[in-house]
Amino acid sequence: MAAIEGHVLELCMDPNGTHVVQRLLFCFVPPRTDPIYHPVVSKLVDVAHHPYGLCVLKKCISQAKAHGRHQELLLSRLAEHALDLVQSPYGNYAVQHALEEWGGITCTPIFKSLEGRMMQLSIQKFSSNVVEKLFCSAPAEFRARFISELIESDKMSVLVNSNYGHYVVKRALQLADPRQVRSLLDAIRGNIEQLPNRRLRAKWEKVISTGSERLGGSCAGAQEGVTPASIAGELGSH
Repeated sequence: MAAIEGHVLELCMDPNGTHVVQRLLFCFVPPRTDPIYHPVVSKLVDVAHHPYGLCVLKKCISQAKAHGRHQELLLSRLAEHALDLVQSPYGNYAVQHALEEWGGITCTPIFKSLEGRMMQLSIQKFSSNVVEKLFCSAPAEFRARFISELIESDKMSVLVNSNYGHYVVKRALQLADPRQVRSLLDAIRGNIEQLPNRRLRAKWEKVISTGSERLGGSCAGAQEGVTPASIAGELGSH
């Protein structure tokens, strides 16, 4: 481990060096891995934006699954830069991986950092995937607030016209309570009439149909037989 001190970041972003760093993370445990974690955390944004660096960061996140000093350091920096990372073609995967590995209450700082940005993030290619992951991993209270942001936004027409909004809304309809399902469907219906793109309109009509089926069946909570955890395992990139 001493041999790589001072060269960790260089190795993280090298096509061969990245595998060495990941192997060291696998073979050693804290505090022996401090020489890796400290530079990665200090330059987390740079590491997350790099394809090879991202692989190391994800391994760091996985190895810090148990609550401890390394997890706290990573979580603090991920939350600080969450808005930037989720809009990045590579950085978004770092945030998604943290949500998958740590989940729920642990990721509260990330939820708070992204709260108030749901509409902005739902219409973008990379961040819309993160929004879906947020719906699945957030505690019920946060999930309800995130979905309310979409319902109450005056930018619903922008969401409806985007290429990624229907993915987010479909996920929201699967996990929202019946009251939010009705409100979300009403907001969508009021904005698709003038949608010029027929193919996109057809996608929205399918989303509306799926949401309406929920209201027509048993809607005591999430869709029958569907839980945030089960949906999270099905998520892919748009």
